[in-house]
Amino acid sequence: MKRSAIAIKWSVAVLPGAVLLLPAAAWCAEGGGAAAGGGSWLSLLFYVINFTLFVWILVHYAGPAAHKFFTDRASAIKQTLARAEAAYKEAQNLVNRAAERMSQLEAEKNQIRADLEAETVYLANRIRQLAREAAERVARDTELTAAALTEAAHRHVRGLLAEATGRLARELMVKSFTPDDQARLLRGFEERLAQEAAR
Repeated sequence: MKRSAIAIKWSVAVLPGAVLLLPAAAWCAEGGGAAAGGGSWLSLLFYVINFTLFVWILVHYAGPAAHKFFTDRASAIKQTLARAEAAYKEAQNLVNRAAERMSQLEAEKNQIRADLEAETVYLANRIRQLAREAAERVARDTELTAAALTEAAHRHVRGLLAEATGRLARELMVKSFTPDDQARLLRGFEERLAQEAAR
């Protein structure tokens, strides 16, 4: 890490110097023909020393601040990229969960619809069965009630007939029959009543 930082510092120091020295070397080459004593090489050396001092001061004092700025900037960019990537992953997870939830909701909706249809069919069948059983029970109760009422009416009619017959028989016996006739008629009537009661 330190070697790469030093290499970056030297490349920053040397590259601008080389770029600046190329025009200076051309200028010295032109001036060398005019001044035979080579005074332009001394000027070139002066410019090189000044530029080297300028680059050293720049690297020594401005280099750490520039390095810190670019390091902080790179760190901030990396953090921003990490946050953006985390947000993208979270959004992707939310999309996946939403799609999964939607598919589950569709399956649940189909299941609820099927359950409701099955429950409706079951309730309709149950209602039909209960109605059929109630109708059969009402029909049986009606038949039993009608039979009971018919039997009660027969008994009541037989009782009324027996009572009326007995009353008439007594009146007839009192008026026109002898005691032997009355006894015989009474025995026959009792036998008839016994037969009627046995039916």
